[in-house]
Amino acid sequence: MVAMNSAKTKVKGSPVYRMKVVPHRPLKNALIILVLFLLVGAALAATYFYAQNQAGKERLSPQEAQELRGQLDKLTQEATESKRELAKYQLSAQVDRQAGEELRKRVMVLRDEKAALQRDVEVYRILTSKKSTNPMGISFGVFSVSALADNKKQFKLVVQKLAEGDDDFSGQLRVLVVGQKDGAETKISLHELTVSKVDTEPLPENIPLDFKFFQNIDTEIVLPDGLVPVRVELAVKSNSRRNPVTVEAELEWPEIK
Repeated sequence: MVAMNSAKTKVKGSPVYRMKVVPHRPLKNALIILVLFLLVGAALAATYFYAQNQAGKERLSPQEAQELRGQLDKLTQEATESKRELAKYQLSAQVDRQAGEELRKRVMVLRDEKAALQRDVEVYRILTSKKSTNPMGISFGVFSVSALADNKKQFKLVVQKLAEGDDDFSGQLRVLVVGQKDGAETKISLHELTVSKVDTEPLPENIPLDFKFFQNIDTEIVLPDGLVPVRVELAVKSNSRRNPVTVEAELEWPEIK
């Protein structure tokens, strides 16, 4: 009874594992390891040769590479020539534009001078007539308008005396700019358009004249928005009480240079 109880008593301590006895075969283990090494080596060799084969397919032959280099050199040379030709044409176009602009300005100057000469001829014709109302030959020379910055314009007009002699002329000039605005004719005195400057006196409505041969009217103006100038109306009145002279004229508004 005591022995059976002892057999049923559990022994506490390290676990007990079941053991298996196998035969010791060192040659077989070595063969297995050798086979594994051979399989790994074969896999690496296969991977290497596959990569070399793919690279060989994608690699160009020396002849193909030389042909491609030749084509690249040819295309590079053609691109350089095209850029050179484009730069030459651009320079030529720029020179043509500059020459055309200079020619246009020169034509405008010559046209203004022609108009002034035509007016001089008409004044001389009046001077030679027996009933001349303009004995001193007061007339208007070159009239021009050029563009400036900030929407400003440079207004230039020459008042001249064509009669021979050293007599000075004194008088007043009134200038009206006539144009279209909102579909109606509008007249504005030149002094209303003149740009005021700190260092110069404002241009009066009746511009004083005092010269022996000619006098330049040169001022900056700003045209009102919407006004399209068409012409200027000019009136010169002398200060002489003995032989008062009044000269009136209309000049077309010139093309802005």
